[in-house]
Amino acid sequence: MSNALMTHRNVLVPMRDGVSLAVDIVRPGGGHRGPAILNFNPYHKDGRGGRTSVESVHRHFAARGYATVTADLRGLGNSGGISPGLFAPGEGLDGHDLVEWIAAQEWCDGNVGMWGFSYPGITSLSTAATRPPHLKAIVPIHATSDLHRGVVSLGGTGSGFWMRADWGPRMVAYNLMPPQLQDLDGRWARIWAEHLAGNPPWLESFVHHPGFDAFWQSRVADMGAVECPSFNICGWRDLYTDCTPRDFAAINAPKKLLMGPWKHEFPDTGKEAPAAGLADMERWFDRWLMGTQNGIENEAPVSLYIQGQEGFWRAEQHWPPARLAPGDMFLGSDATLVDVAGQGASAHVYDPTIGMQSLAWDPWTTSIDPTLPHDQSGDDARSLCFTTAPLTTAMELIGTPEATLEVAASALPLNIVVKLSAVAPNGRSVLITTGWADLSAHAKPGERARVVVPLRAAAYRLLPGERLRVAVACADFPRIWPTPVPATLQLFHGTSRITLPICPPPAEAIRPVWGKLQKEVLGSANDRGGTQTWDLARDLMTDTVRLSATKTERVRLDPQTEVATDHAYGASVSAARPDLARMHSTTTVRIERPSGGTMLVARSVTTQHHTSVEVDISVDGQPFWNRRWLYGAGVT
Repeated sequence: MSNALMTHRNVLVPMRDGVSLAVDIVRPGGGHRGPAILNFNPYHKDGRGGRTSVESVHRHFAARGYATVTADLRGLGNSGGISPGLFAPGEGLDGHDLVEWIAAQEWCDGNVGMWGFSYPGITSLSTAATRPPHLKAIVPIHATSDLHRGVVSLGGTGSGFWMRADWGPRMVAYNLMPPQLQDLDGRWARIWAEHLAGNPPWLESFVHHPGFDAFWQSRVADMGAVECPSFNICGWRDLYTDCTPRDFAAINAPKKLLMGPWKHEFPDTGKEAPAAGLADMERWFDRWLMGTQNGIENEAPVSLYIQGQEGFWRAEQHWPPARLAPGDMFLGSDATLVDVAGQGASAHVYDPTIGMQSLAWDPWTTSIDPTLPHDQSGDDARSLCFTTAPLTTAMELIGTPEATLEVAASALPLNIVVKLSAVAPNGRSVLITTGWADLSAHAKPGERARVVVPLRAAAYRLLPGERLRVAVACADFPRIWPTPVPATLQLFHGTSRITLPICPPPAEAIRPVWGKLQKEVLGSANDRGGTQTWDLARDLMTDTVRLSATKTERVRLDPQTEVATDHAYGASVSAARPDLARMHSTTTVRIERPSGGTMLVARSVTTQHHTSVEVDISVDGQPFWNRRWLYGAGVT
């Protein structure tokens, strides 16, 4: 094999309906023929989605004998057609066609893998569900087969910050950007015109499809159909904490699960307890694409970081562990969490400002050190809390907790939010996991109903002296959209309980065996860095909470070209007027070249009653394109 790598930019690959998708290929030279890996993403292969860590990883694999392919989704970047919407059913079919096209190339030996971080991890799952004959292995990282469950509608509640102020509005801008590789024949201009004419904001999906209707059902990939080996990676503080173990359990093929204490970040670069994710990804592809007998399939398939004051890694044979012994604890009338059911009821006045304390726990704040405790006490003080006595022995929770609550609401709609926390001897409350439910789906106003609230998967060890707390509220702002009317929730103590995934320690604890961390491989000279700010405020006069945040990114496309993205976004809600809740964002993208530049500004505002989106594009300082969308459906 030649040491020289060959690069092919903007190769057009025809799909079954005649639309051509654009791909970049980096592969060994010298007539080498070997396996290939594919990354299929919406973030522009010629920009952020290809020129930073993806390109670095692909060049790393190409030096190891793999051909690597990065592809733009249909209707985005340099690919033809128009976008059929986020996570469309056809993405799996396009991925299928890409896999089979790659397998037929003279530089490929017929063995193809897929991998991806976030959205391109999701496309690897949806493609695998279509069973391409030549797809031999996948590595989805921070991904899900069911976006609706994972983030769009948590427990049936209204979609909130991630979709309506952060990622959703950012994608309005990304999806209308011009192709960032501009060919001399002018194809890029024709493709851009096609995208501008046909690509609606993905935000409309959250307005027009608030429930789990046929639109979202068609976007669920069947993990039971996956036949190729799958290595699923996620973090306990990611959006897809619950989805990744669920997908792993449903796959009936050789499989591996890695769950660490991370947000939306690669295992090797994790700020807490990094793991050699890239080394295991190499071993996975070597085994299933190259046929290397490295024994990875004989190792314990599950690697978990057990969170807590003394966090540690453990290898397991199953998810959840076979020794799981679920136990019930009841929500007592004296704010205790106890082994025996009590009597009576407690009342909670709906406070839509609850939720801000746990935001740093989620992946939005990737720059914040995850080892910080992020005290939940402020939200706890506004919730119904039930707390155990100090533990006399350690308690391990590994699996999916579930709350069963008997409740009645004075008015609907109303959400139920359940948070499980570890309370230190000094009173600091650290979030373990959360669950959500839409009470409107279970009851009528004033009617007593039993509601089951699944919490997200977790792995956590509480030490002697710590206490376990269950907090019940009706808001988790801005993670979910607040319900619009004041209400009081009654919680009845006789049957209200939480089922804990209590997991005794194994007779023999085994730690995962890591290879070398390769943080340097994930870096790129094209990534010019960025900044993030995150400001929370409460107006004591009006009892209004506000979040103001910014995020910047700089990516070098070539020595003369840079893409600068600035995203400013926020949310606010008043305790007295949840119907006036508001989320907003402004995304500015500048493609800067010596000969001129393109600037795109996308603005969005979402309220209870409407979502508005406006995009302005200028070229070389002159107005070029403008459009405004207004969606009148209320947020539910």
